[in-house]
Amino acid sequence: MQNRPDNNFYLTFNALYYPLAAKVQSVVEVLEKQRITKIPKSPKQIMGVISFRGEIIPVIDPRIILNLPIQPFDNFVIIVHNVHDERYNETLTVGVLAHDVSNVIEIKPLDILPASEFNTIIPKKYTLGVFKDSGKFITILDTDKILAISYNTIHDDNQN
Repeated sequence: MQNRPDNNFYLTFNALYYPLAAKVQSVVEVLEKQRITKIPKSPKQIMGVISFRGEIIPVIDPRIILNLPIQPFDNFVIIVHNVHDERYNETLTVGVLAHDVSNVIEIKPLDILPASEFNTIIPKKYTLGVFKDSGKFITILDTDKILAISYNTIHDDNQN
């Protein structure tokens, strides 16, 4: 399944000035700016929740998890992802804040470089690698890992 041609497509987006990408297969929908309901005492990366197709889903600010500078978003989009959580063996629906969505691009596996301190400031454990496009590096995120960690934070807090 890893080598299917449709597995090579990535949605590119920006978290402030940092170009990022996520596998298209995990993306459900891109939503325009909407009201996010804050949740008291939630972890700092959880911005709140939204109603998506009748389901209440958490909205995560990836900049906090990825140790990127935080500046307020005047305009933003929410990228809704389905991610697989190995810990609970379930599929989770999670919203991710982004400055904007750029494009869908095809990246062949051979064109993905290993992440290092020379080509990304994103912690390596949260990446699948980087892709050089028009002289700039786009960090490919491991959305399953990033979003499941955040979702589990909520789940674990609710269990206590």
